[in-house]
Amino acid sequence: MAKRKNFGVKNFFFSLAAVCLSFYIFQNFNGSVETMIAENGNLEDVIKADGVVVKDEEVYNATTDGSVTYYYEDGAKIKAGQLVADLNTDAAASDISRQIAEIQAVIDLKKISSDTPVQNTAVQQENLVSFESEIQSCILNNELGSMYNIVGQATNITDTLTYKGDYGQYDTAQLEAMKANLMTGISTHKVPYYSGKAGIISYKLDGLENEYLFENVLDLTPSGTARKDYSVSDKSQSAEVSANEGIYKIIRNFDYYIAATVDNDKAKLFEENKYIKTRVLSDGQQHEVWGYIKKINYGSEQSVLILYFDDYFYKIYDKRYVNLELITDIYEGLKINAKSLTQLNGLTGVYVQDASNIIKFFPVEIIGKDEEYVIIDPGQYVGDNERKVINIGDKVYSTVKIFDKVILEPENVYDGEIAD
Repeated sequence: MAKRKNFGVKNFFFSLAAVCLSFYIFQNFNGSVETMIAENGNLEDVIKADGVVVKDEEVYNATTDGSVTYYYEDGAKIKAGQLVADLNTDAAASDISRQIAEIQAVIDLKKISSDTPVQNTAVQQENLVSFESEIQSCILNNELGSMYNIVGQATNITDTLTYKGDYGQYDTAQLEAMKANLMTGISTHKVPYYSGKAGIISYKLDGLENEYLFENVLDLTPSGTARKDYSVSDKSQSAEVSANEGIYKIIRNFDYYIAATVDNDKAKLFEENKYIKTRVLSDGQQHEVWGYIKKINYGSEQSVLILYFDDYFYKIYDKRYVNLELITDIYEGLKINAKSLTQLNGLTGVYVQDASNIIKFFPVEIIGKDEEYVIIDPGQYVGDNERKVINIGDKVYSTVKIFDKVILEPENVYDGEIAD
């Protein structure tokens, strides 16, 4: 008896397999192939570096214990000779008398003509000490009238002492104003503080102002730029100060340096007396500025690029250590994802889904790349409504154009396939 064949079961399995295959094809092609739009963009070649900000800064210290009254906000621009703070203390009389004596001496010096005979320096010093003592005695005895007379008599002192302290840089009008403020401050026990130069005032002191000196910046070596432990103290938040404690600093607000430390193999990519586009990163913020490579100091393993800047100082005046990105090159063209690249017939290119949903392969010329993206040559114009072309060897190929839909999974498609 012949064995009956079970066609029904076979047909069921064939039908099931066909359905599964169709579902697989649909899932892996219709909507499952990821794409991106080719658009204009750029990439950068970047060298990262640690940077030390070196500023032309001067710290002003309290001459005695007391409390400080500040007259400007942190970061404010000020002129030379401006009153920036008062130190309030009951012990200010002796310091005030010393400042009055020094200021008056400088005023006298500025009034002396160039042909005045030079007097004995020791006698001049003795006159100045006597003058200061008499003023202090008047203050202690509350004889303010006599004190003003003594100050007036000081104009007869015709010494030729070298200008001392911070007073020699001021003109006579500024010195007279300072002296008047000091005299007024005697009864209120205030010691005024003036800006020694024009610049930006800052109350944020980090204790490293004398570690990185502006005049020595060109001598910085890799060991000298190593990050030091430090803490920033905002003096405007602390009213009480001690003698010799820094209370503010003035920073000249146009010129500054950043000493950038890089490995020696990276340092060789740079040249002295050239400009470099620099991205400065600090406290979650960044800005770009052109720096001038003033000098390169080579070490055994690392080197220091001394970069000079004269812009954007307001963004960095209160910083000491920053991170840098030195931009050595910029590539511009069409930007696509690197994973879209594939090979076909010995050519590097991508698959593009055109307006008719046909998958086509187009060769590309890579002009820049990073770990995620590539910049490709947009090609040469050949005519309206025509794709631009690139030259590879001695042949000309149509290439990717802007707004093309580029396939990001080239292993899942083939040239000529119809996407639906």
